[in-house]
Amino acid sequence: MKAFAVAVIMAVALAAGAAFVLTSNQKYAYEAFATSGARVSNPGTNLVGPHWTGNVTEPAAGLKTEAAGS
Repeated sequence: MKAFAVAVIMAVALAAGAAFVLTSNQKYAYEAFATSGARVSNPGTNLVGPHWTGNVTEPAAGLKTEAAGS
């Protein structure tokens, strides 16, 4: 019975220690991946710009469209 109690106490102590170590080492995504090429700190704006509506009225320059069947 004494060995079981010691094992339970050690398991709880090990779990508490692991939880403390793992939570103290975590970083937010905007801190961990902060480079000049990736900005993930402000997810509120779209990558194409804040005034983009999504309505495209004509094809982009350089794109050629072919008629169906040709």
